[in-house]
This record gives sequence, C-alpha cells and structure tokens, in this order.
Amino acid sequence: MTSVTDHYAIVTGASSGLGRAIANELAGRGHNLVLIALPGTGLREVSSGLEKVHNIVAHCFEADMCESDTPGLIRDFTSSKGIIPDILINNVGIGHGGEIGKYSDASISETILLNLRCATLLINYYISELRSHPRSYILNMGSFSGFAPMPYKSIYAASKAYLYHFSISVGEELHGTGVSVSVAMPGPVKTNRKVRERIAASGKGAIISSLEADEAAREIIIQMFRRKKVIVPGRLYKILYAIESVLPYGILMRMTRNVFKGID
Repeated sequence: MTSVTDHYAIVTGASSGLGRAIANELAGRGHNLVLIALPGTGLREVSSGLEKVHNIVAHCFEADMCESDTPGLIRDFTSSKGIIPDILINNVGIGHGGEIGKYSDASISETILLNLRCATLLINYYISELRSHPRSYILNMGSFSGFAPMPYKSIYAASKAYLYHFSISVGEELHGTGVSVSVAMPGPVKTNRKVRERIAASGKGAIISSLEADEAAREIIIQMFRRKKVIVPGRLYKILYAIESVLPYGILMRMTRNVFKGID
C-alpha cells in the first residue's frame, strides 16, 4: 500500500486493549503506524485491518519487549524502512500486584523491563528523529496509581510514578523544541477479561469509574495533540485526582491498602 502521509506513529503493546484502541484512533486521523506486540497475539491481523479501514500503512514488529535487545531491534527496523516517526507511544506494560516477599523474580523483572526500561530506551533512541519534525509527540502510559504509593501494588505503582516524573522531566528538557511529552494517568480501563474481573473484584466504585478502551484512547489522544503534559481520562478520575492531592497521607494509605489487599 502507498502511504498517503509521511506521519508515522510507533505504538508498543498494540495488539489488544488500550494499545490497539490508540492505534485505531491514530489511524483514523491518517497516521501511518509501526505496531509492536508479542508474537502470536494477532498483531498482523490488527495491522492489516487498520490498513484496510483507514487507508494507511501499518507495519508490525512482533517481539518480546522483555528481551534486552528488543528496543534496539525496533530502532533498527524503522531505520531499515526509512521511517522517521513523529509520534512515540510507550504503551506496553504489566500490572502485577501482591505482598512484598511473595513476588516471583520473573514478575519483578517483567515489571521493571516493560514499565520502565522500554520507554526510557525508546525515547533515548528516537529523540533525535522526533526533534527533526516541526511538531512531534511522546506519550507514556502511566497509571492513576502512579500518583501515590499503593500497598499491595507497590512495585507497579512505583514504576508508574517513575514514568510520571520521567515524562515531566524530559518534557522540561525539551521546552522550546517541537517535541511535546505527555503522560497518561488513567484509572481502570476495561482491556481484557482478567482486567474486567479485577475491576469487578475492586467494588462498585471501580466498576462505575472504569472506562472502555476506546473512550480512554480517544480522550488520551485528543489531549496528547493538545500537548497536555499530564492526562487523566474520565470525569470521575479528574475529580478523584483533585481530591487525592489534598487528602491526608495516612487516610490515602488506608484506602489503597483496603482496595488492593488480596488482589493480584
């Protein structure tokens, strides 16, 4: 297929859930895509479907982003295609929970690799190319849990806090350039069966406040193009964000401890 635009977006974790919804939102706006996800997750079908529906070019790169060389291989892949992206979406991540001392080595490593390392390396690799455009965008996928420590989600919350602070810091470094850095901090998003079950187990409040992937993606991308630094999708979570910022620390810890205890 012949490209109808020079604009390319890289989207990690793009075969399902929020990543797929973001890819669809960008394709609907005329952006060509480089989609990354694990082999065997239907990525090729997602890519070909987006090409047909939106008349864009969608390359797919199937790889395990827990492998240490994958970010570099992604860069080599886009370079070999002559692609100079103007959007980088670091969406891939994992949400393990539990009590400290009971995590497996694999779950800890997976959280660090997917939630921290991949985004950091890809931004470091692509920043020169992003700066070559008059306007370009970086979007990191944080989480509402990154705003505060969370017992029983300690590693996950800390990883998303890293993305929050990293995004704002890099955005300040790039002040005055054409590169905008945003971090999305969504609450629960209904991305798959396991997540829906976790939301249901968290109580009525989580069920009411959770978003479908397509509505979260739409708001996130709209705000990204508006160059908003911190994006909190969903009206209720915007209110909760304002409340959380003034809650006494001890009350906040008791609330989160009761919510996440026993949920993995």
